[in-house]
Amino acid sequence: MFSIKVKNLEYVLFIISAMVIPLYFTDFRLDAGGLIVRLSDILALFSISIFLLLLLKNKVAIKYPVGFNYICIFIIYCFFNALAQVGLTKAIVATVQWMLILFTLVVVYTSAVKNPEKFRVVFINTLLVICFFTLAYHLMHGHLTSYKFLGDARYSFALTGVILLSCAYYFDDKSYLKPLIFLYPVILLSLERKGILAFHLVAFFYIFIRLKPLLKFVMLALCSIALMLFALFYDLSFLNTFTFFEYSDLEMLYLDEEQALWISNLHRQSLVTNGWDIFTTHFVFGVGPKMLPVYMGDFYINQGLALYTHNVFLDTLIEQGSVGLFLLLLPYFIYITQGVGLKNKKDKIVFIALCLYSIFMLLFMSGGAPSMVIFYLPIFKAFIANKASD
Repeated sequence: MFSIKVKNLEYVLFIISAMVIPLYFTDFRLDAGGLIVRLSDILALFSISIFLLLLLKNKVAIKYPVGFNYICIFIIYCFFNALAQVGLTKAIVATVQWMLILFTLVVVYTSAVKNPEKFRVVFINTLLVICFFTLAYHLMHGHLTSYKFLGDARYSFALTGVILLSCAYYFDDKSYLKPLIFLYPVILLSLERKGILAFHLVAFFYIFIRLKPLLKFVMLALCSIALMLFALFYDLSFLNTFTFFEYSDLEMLYLDEEQALWISNLHRQSLVTNGWDIFTTHFVFGVGPKMLPVYMGDFYINQGLALYTHNVFLDTLIEQGSVGLFLLLLPYFIYITQGVGLKNKKDKIVFIALCLYSIFMLLFMSGGAPSMVIFYLPIFKAFIANKASD
């Protein structure tokens, strides 16, 4: 009887593991006394509980990418840094939140490498169902474009597209591109700018990689000639005052908060500007977890404007400091230098493509579980780019 129950538990664990990461890109959540609880968080805790039970019975073995075990150093740092700066309660909450998502990634990775083909089917189909549900919800509410009213679900379109492109390249299987016939117009109609740009960045990268060497040479030569002609015959004096920001320093200094309430770019630029000021005064250990809005409040009269910066790297630098961001990136340094997960050309190409996607998205996302999934997606590429023979 116990053997049957164990098999059932293993099957349940596998299905939940294959679905839980896509479910982080949904808006299924409950407000439990001020604490936002996601459906994905509940499933993550459930999967971790089953995993630990099976681990005690020696039915599963923990697996994770090379170097990811170094994230334990960050967990320890996160707790003691928070304890010193914001007290025991917030230190426990912040550490538990980090441990939940990070250990969930390990549980999912273990299932992914155990049965990669079946895992990939469930994983991708779950993403496609989420995309369909999100689209249907908006269409039923009269939103023919701009599918942004289900929170983090707006990121699912581009993410699914990138996953399909990566699988098509890695397995040299065009059947993965069939869903893109229907998904690509939806990606465009979603009007999620960073997702659209990140998807096209990855798509062009894969197209360039698949070109024949002669075509690559011709393309690079044409680009080089165009840049040379541009530099020779075009007035480049504008570079003296070039800036990536739309508004001037003076407008940031004397921010019109009434305008900032209605103009997204003005508000976001002010958040980045003010966030950088906070970081420069707390650049080593940061201000502590959950403290960014508190410090940001000093820059605004209307406290409703005091939000995170919509840049995961800057948010992390502000709250965890340079030390914290370095420790979060440490698994990447180990993973790349040891090269175990980059055994062949296709592994390297998929890793680079996912890095391009992750970096671009995180430059314009707020912190949270979805951003952490995207943060570590490249080194957890075995979710999608993994073969049974591996």
